Amino acid sequence: MRASAPSDTPSRTLWQRLTSCPRQTVVLCFAAVFVVTLVLAGRQYFLVRARELDLRSHRLELQAVALDVGIRNTEKQMRFLRSAAERLLAEQSAEFDSASDARLRRALEAQDNPLWSLQVSETDAPVRGIGSRELESIPGLHRNDSTLVEDLNLSRLMSRLLSVQHQMSANMTYTIFVSATGVVVASPPLPDDQITKFVRIFAGSQLSRLPKPRPLDDDVIFDPVYERNEATDWRLLFGTPVTRDDAVRGAIVFGISQRLVQDYMRASTISDEIHALVDERGTLIASSENTFSVTKGSWLKTLPKPWNDLSLSMLFKTGSGLSSANEDFLLYRKLQSAGLMLIAYVPAKNLFLSVIGQASVPFVAVWILLGFLLWVTLLVVDQLLAGQLALSAQLRELARVDPLTNLANRRRLEADFGILTQGRYIGRRLSLLMMDIDHFKHVNDAWGHETGDEVLKHLARATSAAVRPQDLVARFGGEEFCVLLPDTSLDEATEIAERVRLAIAETVCLPPQTILPDSAPSREIRFTVSIGVAELISDTCHDLEALVAIADRRLYVAKERGRNRVAANESIQLGGQLG
Repeated sequence: MRASAPSDTPSRTLWQRLTSCPRQTVVLCFAAVFVVTLVLAGRQYFLVRARELDLRSHRLELQAVALDVGIRNTEKQMRFLRSAAERLLAEQSAEFDSASDARLRRALEAQDNPLWSLQVSETDAPVRGIGSRELESIPGLHRNDSTLVEDLNLSRLMSRLLSVQHQMSANMTYTIFVSATGVVVASPPLPDDQITKFVRIFAGSQLSRLPKPRPLDDDVIFDPVYERNEATDWRLLFGTPVTRDDAVRGAIVFGISQRLVQDYMRASTISDEIHALVDERGTLIASSENTFSVTKGSWLKTLPKPWNDLSLSMLFKTGSGLSSANEDFLLYRKLQSAGLMLIAYVPAKNLFLSVIGQASVPFVAVWILLGFLLWVTLLVVDQLLAGQLALSAQLRELARVDPLTNLANRRRLEADFGILTQGRYIGRRLSLLMMDIDHFKHVNDAWGHETGDEVLKHLARATSAAVRPQDLVARFGGEEFCVLLPDTSLDEATEIAERVRLAIAETVCLPPQTILPDSAPSREIRFTVSIGVAELISDTCHDLEALVAIADRRLYVAKERGRNRVAANESIQLGGQLG
């Protein structure tokens, strides 16, 4: 008798059904692979979108930092001019001999004229004044011969300083000093019909009045919407009061063209985003659009409806972040130096096209090749994504390093200072050295700017070798460097500063022969530095800005003492032309 055939197993039955319908089997397999790849494509899309948003947020942060630096530099220049003006007022004697100064005497004799002048050098900004009758018609302003002579002497100084300031700052529309006695110094000169008008504007502004109680330090006032309704070339206004004995004696005013900020934002913003700089009321200050037009009310009202009711006060309170509505995104970052907010609006369509532009080609290849090629392609995409994420992290790190010297930059300095002064380190000694190359302009003039860069690199190497491993050496800007010294008293920091000074003075910079100009005095370049020292606790500093300000002042003291020195106190008055 014949043996019976073995019964069919479930797997054998399934195989037979698949092989019996090859067309349907191929379609089914393709559909299964398509679904799997579609799921993976969705996953990759959201990963790439998150990375894209992170990159856009990083670009917005860099843009905000650049604007912050510009505002802070302008404020620093104003504080320097204000300090010089107030020091001159404080040093003037109570009695003046105008008879010995013919120019001053002529100005005093002409003070009743509607407009009069104090003669200054042709290279300096003109000094103009309004008549006594015109001044009496302006509430809050008055003068007598004593205060007028003081202001005229001050105006001579401001005439030279403002002229130099305007010439050196190509971005500045005008620099003006106006006194409470009706004296005006302007570079470039104001038209005659604008002088009395400007004095009236000063008298009616907050610059002419000190708040009560008076703050410890009268700060620079920044008005980004000044003159917006009076000119087509809108200006951003910076102003600071000049005081003596708790009384406002005048004000220094800088006007900067709004077009500079507009052009920078347009050049630094990618085409599929809209960037806007607004104040706390939503008033548009500048944007990435090709043209700038004044908008009434909040700039958010110009965006699609979901954003119209967004709370600007909440954005300012948060400081920075990301918000979404209907797949549109709004990135925002508050400027640290002013009450302004930088906002980036990213429409959903633009973001989708940007992400698809990065991810579509690999997935088309996956759907065509199928099977094994599908796995390989997805693996490559994942590796590329991991590499791009690593590159993003590397870019963020590069933003904390000075590209010329490979030292830490100011942003890294601020971050490390924040770590060293957080809650658990309260009471910790922390010192700062501020260094500046003596006569660095001479190096650039004699050896060339490319050689000057080699000098900066040499200084970076010599300083890093002279300090301790735990100390942070950073390039603060230009030829200015600083060293953050944790757990270091003022005396210890002074010793380290002296060691750094000697190390630099005893070394020689030998730049490559190929970059030396034929007119170079020699290949060897010897140079020195001046160093200012400050300590967080002993100098009663509450933040990095205050610590830097004290160290910077002492740096100028070291310059005043003869350069190639270390200064840990401010025992002499600052003055003179420092290099």
